[in-house]
Amino acid sequence: MDDKNAAFAQDYLVNCRFLRTSEMRQTSKLLVVIVAASFLLGWRTQASSEEPVTSPQHAAQAIALKACSLPDIARAAQCGSISLPEHPGKPHARQIAVAVAILPARNGRALPDPIVVLMGGPGESAIDAAAVHDRRLGRLLDDRDLLLIDQRGTGRSAALPCELVPNGDVLPLLADIFPTTAVAQCVKNLRSQADLTQYGYPNFARDVEQVRRALGYGKLNLFGGSYGTRALQVYLREYPENVRTAYLGSVIPIDIATPATMAATADGELERLFAVCAENAACARAYPALRGEFASLLGRLDRGEVRVSLPGRPGRHVLHRGPVAAWVRSRLYRPSSAAELPWAIHRAYGGDWQPIVDGVLASAHPDLSFGSFFAITCNEDVRFLPQKRDQSGAAGFLGDYRVRQQQAACRSWPSSPLPSGYRQPVRSNVPSLFVTGENDGGSPVWFTDHAALGFSNGAVLLAPGQGHTEWSDCISRRYEALVESGEMAGLRRQACPAVPRPPFKIG
Repeated sequence: MDDKNAAFAQDYLVNCRFLRTSEMRQTSKLLVVIVAASFLLGWRTQASSEEPVTSPQHAAQAIALKACSLPDIARAAQCGSISLPEHPGKPHARQIAVAVAILPARNGRALPDPIVVLMGGPGESAIDAAAVHDRRLGRLLDDRDLLLIDQRGTGRSAALPCELVPNGDVLPLLADIFPTTAVAQCVKNLRSQADLTQYGYPNFARDVEQVRRALGYGKLNLFGGSYGTRALQVYLREYPENVRTAYLGSVIPIDIATPATMAATADGELERLFAVCAENAACARAYPALRGEFASLLGRLDRGEVRVSLPGRPGRHVLHRGPVAAWVRSRLYRPSSAAELPWAIHRAYGGDWQPIVDGVLASAHPDLSFGSFFAITCNEDVRFLPQKRDQSGAAGFLGDYRVRQQQAACRSWPSSPLPSGYRQPVRSNVPSLFVTGENDGGSPVWFTDHAALGFSNGAVLLAPGQGHTEWSDCISRRYEALVESGEMAGLRRQACPAVPRPPFKIG
């Protein structure tokens, strides 16, 4: 961690300390709920994670599984859903269908401890990402099922779609990444079909547990990336006895309101990109004044001098600084996407803003449920932003734009109560592997160092040259060792060999 980010991290944690509470969870009440629910669902525990069992054929009693095909996967899967209360405190009120997909162990004899993927975003579908994880997890899936659960509010589980570009009018995106009128309309539309206060991680953790019991699985190997690691932390704290191992890639700490950290993280990664370009012969030759060109672009945007064409809109329209800065930040998540930034900056400096405009407009259509995104970030992050932020954290090219955008959008979103002590850092002795990319513009290394403090049986794996939630043979070998043994032996803080940065886009 560089000095700037280290100082910001320390100041941020000091500023947020007043937000933490120390109330104890009411474990006796939780035990009653667990016992009652397990009786109703016919919970069948497994005595040992080493005893092979067949894939859960008996699960049809609680979840009607049927053969299905998943995109880009040759072997057959099993798909189904479980009906659960939208509001756990109102079990006889509205029910939602939580979708699951199982990619059975290749050898047909699955151990009782499946690998459960927890997706990020927030708002991404786990089932849609089946092929990615089938490739990544390789031989671990020879004798273990891959269990995919679409989080409530996403994918096939009562999705909460939010259209940020109603009627195809993209003009507001030139000023706002989260147009407040569109978000307010989204809330109005969704309220007729959903209680928007019930789509956070505490209820998702309960859903995962209900699925585990219904399918008769034993302990879980949780596999989380980005915001999926926060879901992982919530489940791990509530059901520690049901977790065998945990993988946390590009972790999002439960006690940090992420928008407040974005400016400093992005600025540090952009400075690194400028330095790497200057040291790279091809990049330096093609873009010898990259830093100055970028500064010039920001000046033009601030003065309202940049006008661009839009599809379906006559004339030319003012492009504002904020959406451009937000798009640049998004490209800094991984070296592969960052490698195109010098080219895009240079093109815009010469008058061609189209590559940047295309990127800004595409940002409104990611593969995630914006309703889930707002349900989680508004209630778990934005509401806990320090009232007096350290202004050094809002410096750089992004400034406080992202903070202001999310605060404005969240004013329309219903507030959800969080359990007492929810934002306390998680503490666990479950064998856990943290992986952090050294070039991650979304989850800086200090996020991992901070979150890992509470894991007495955890290890941090640094991945030089890699970015957000990226994978490599080195990471794969370490994770295979963790899952196969269920222990941390030989897995303490270490680093993978550096992965070379991809070539810069020249042209």
